[in-house]
Amino acid sequence: MIRIALVFLMSIALSFASNIAIVKKLTGVVVAKRSQKNVELKVGSQLQNGDILITKKDSSVGVIFEDGTLLSLGENSILSVDKYIFKPSAKKFSFDLNMKKGLATFESGKIGKLAPKSVHFRVPGGSIGIRGTKFYVEVK
Repeated sequence: MIRIALVFLMSIALSFASNIAIVKKLTGVVVAKRSQKNVELKVGSQLQNGDILITKKDSSVGVIFEDGTLLSLGENSILSVDKYIFKPSAKKFSFDLNMKKGLATFESGKIGKLAPKSVHFRVPGGSIGIRGTKFYVEVK
């Protein structure tokens, strides 16, 4: 019985540890492609490393990451969260986003201030360097 309880508690702790952001605002239909499955998002949904965010027509989403970074996507957008690490006590930081298409606004949080060289926002044909920045990008 104790072993079952410990396994259950460990699985809960691991599931919380993998959450990196929360959906704060959403209109229309937005999904996260996660482990080859589409998970329909709603306000309060948690994002994880490796999620691919997909907004449909007339849809948008606003997300806040653990470090306070703000990300908004407009309709018909595809963006992958390739890697996110925010462990200030261990001085480990990494933030790697890949915008495939659509509209996005981005305002960097603590990672952009503490370790700006570890933040990468990739777009087809290049990448945007983050230095404590707020910007808008459109990829067609």
